[in-house]
Amino acid sequence: MNKIALLTSLALIGLGLGACQSDANKVAQAENELKQAYAATTTNVQNPEDKQVQEYLESTPALYRVSWKVCGDDKLSVKLKLKINKGCNETRNEPTEGYTSPAYVWADAKEIKFVNKRHFVDNLQYTGLFVKSRGCLNLGTPQQEKFYKVEEFTLKKGNDPLPSNVKLELVSQQEKKQVLKEAIAQAKLENNSLTNFGVSSNGLIPIGKACPTIEEWQEEP
Repeated sequence: MNKIALLTSLALIGLGLGACQSDANKVAQAENELKQAYAATTTNVQNPEDKQVQEYLESTPALYRVSWKVCGDDKLSVKLKLKINKGCNETRNEPTEGYTSPAYVWADAKEIKFVNKRHFVDNLQYTGLFVKSRGCLNLGTPQQEKFYKVEEFTLKKGNDPLPSNVKLELVSQQEKKQVLKEAIAQAKLENNSLTNFGVSSNGLIPIGKACPTIEEWQEEP
């Protein structure tokens, strides 16, 4: 129904409201038809971006949120916020200064693993947090099920984080849609930044592969 037809229906309903009681059913029917027509006009018109998100939502497996709190991280980005986060690398669903966003992985995420790798400083070690899944959301599409790294910490040797510091949560379908919309927007921003400036959107040059497997991470320098 086009706009003129909608306005015509509105006018008819307005006239019907002043009719006698015997016409009440006709008025109710006209109102119902108008609601259906309006719903059709709003649902049939879908912009390309919304359509892209909807298709992505329906074609991908479940999404899990990975949250953590690991203290004693010697990473520069954490140390600079020492007064705020007390030296802890900690996620928040809506991050504020000193905290980071959680990671998102595809499919059933039920197993985590901390893996250590030698650091160039003798008393420090790199510790990767790996989640068994079908890969990270930032890879774009689900991958083969393996352990994928969602975060890396720089810790003193012998200061291993405990698995209890990690939480895995299934994301609802409604929240998944919002996460995907934000991920698509961020991917466009990141691609533009890398293409035009050669650096990430945070101003840093990307090092290593995003969301590597344990084997790929161990091979990195």
